[in-house]
Amino acid sequence: MFSDPAAAIYSWLSQLDDAGIHDHNRDTLEARPDASAKRKRQAHVEMTTPPSSGPEPPAHPSPKKRKVGDGDGDNVDPDATPRSDRSYATSLSRPTVTSLPERVPLSFPSASSATSDSQDRASDRGSRSSTSPVKKTPDLCRLEKPVVFASLEPNPLKNQLPQDAHQLYSDIFTATKFPRGIYPQAIRALIEDAWDAMYHPEELYEKLEDPSLHNGFREDDYFDYLPVANLFSGALAGASIRSRVAHAEYYKICAISEGAKHCKVLRRAEASWNAKVHEPLLELAAMRQRASVSCENATSARILPCFLPSLVTGETARGKMVDFVLAPKLETELESAIQAKLAALAAGKKSPTLHVGINQTDYTPLTHFPAAVSVETRVAGGNLEEGLMQLSIWTAAWHKRMEALGVAGKNQARLPTLPLILTHEHQWSLYFAVDRVDKIEVCGPLPIGTTDNLLNIYALLPSLSRLMTWIDRDFRFWFDRFFGSL
Repeated sequence: MFSDPAAAIYSWLSQLDDAGIHDHNRDTLEARPDASAKRKRQAHVEMTTPPSSGPEPPAHPSPKKRKVGDGDGDNVDPDATPRSDRSYATSLSRPTVTSLPERVPLSFPSASSATSDSQDRASDRGSRSSTSPVKKTPDLCRLEKPVVFASLEPNPLKNQLPQDAHQLYSDIFTATKFPRGIYPQAIRALIEDAWDAMYHPEELYEKLEDPSLHNGFREDDYFDYLPVANLFSGALAGASIRSRVAHAEYYKICAISEGAKHCKVLRRAEASWNAKVHEPLLELAAMRQRASVSCENATSARILPCFLPSLVTGETARGKMVDFVLAPKLETELESAIQAKLAALAAGKKSPTLHVGINQTDYTPLTHFPAAVSVETRVAGGNLEEGLMQLSIWTAAWHKRMEALGVAGKNQARLPTLPLILTHEHQWSLYFAVDRVDKIEVCGPLPIGTTDNLLNIYALLPSLSRLMTWIDRDFRFWFDRFFGSL
């Protein structure tokens, strides 16, 4: 073939397809945007050289072999063979392909986070842009009426809790430390069967001869809330009303226990715990005592901006909603009298905020009943300190509302001690918000029970029932006296 290696290489190079070289260069330039841009800029200043008419062109010429100029006809070579520039026309008709930015996947918030965000936005609107980010409980000592915290002393009745909280603390402490009569005698067989005949001391069962179990008891007290009690009217021969209700209550508590267990295992959100465990348990405690107490879901009850507690810096504390508010139900005549007094106070002091209702919120159900006990619930991963802070801000706002009504202040008698409940999944704890006139001292916690099984729910109910009695008796008495003095 070729004796000279250089001649062989030269012959091989002369037979290469220029299109392959140009395609390779084009791919390289597309991979290097800076080089591609540089080539485009050079295309405006470099003159395109037409192919010569000498040798026969390749069988399949590349459509992009020939460089495209800027369309300026002044630089066209007059000696070039005229031909139609299809590649140039094609390039004009085709859209320019550009590299698209990498698509970022959209992220959607979870249901619990969306609910929390909506509450935060509502709170932000209520507390305006001047709110201070109070993130920890020690920050509450910077309020104009500071909120401080203290653990319960071994004997808090001696020097820590005021007189108006002594009876309530004693009743609940006794119910939790020395439980008695927590199981009805009528369901003794069911209790023992549920726990494989585990021994339970006799004092844990109610005494049948106790007259307090029957006096004033009526079917209507329970049958509206526990209609299943009617099923036992003929099933138990000679069954008393108390026995029928005890069986119905047993199955109600079984349902609450199952709901609590599933909420824990499935890691359900706070709203599910409230609907399946906390609210039914609070309502059952009120029905047990036949107390005229309303259990209101307060997750939509925002604190009015005018009642948010202020910091010493002039800023306003950010307030969130609590989960439940327990309040005494008022007679229609008393409620009408209260609304009339609120309207008169608002007109006399020319302050429309005095007429929004009796509490620190304009949430309609809570404009009619005075808030007595506030409940904040938390689930797995929830911040207990934040829950306690929400209860404290809610209570401080209630104090500010009472000051606006002329009930509290430096020259007024102190406000009653308010019980606060904080739950963390199964665990229930009680705090006492004490008015020290110049500050609010939150004392606690006092563990009052759990909802992790059937027997523990029975043990928790007496403490909750005593709270209902305090609301219906002691707090109602204070409220009636206070409004009578306005």
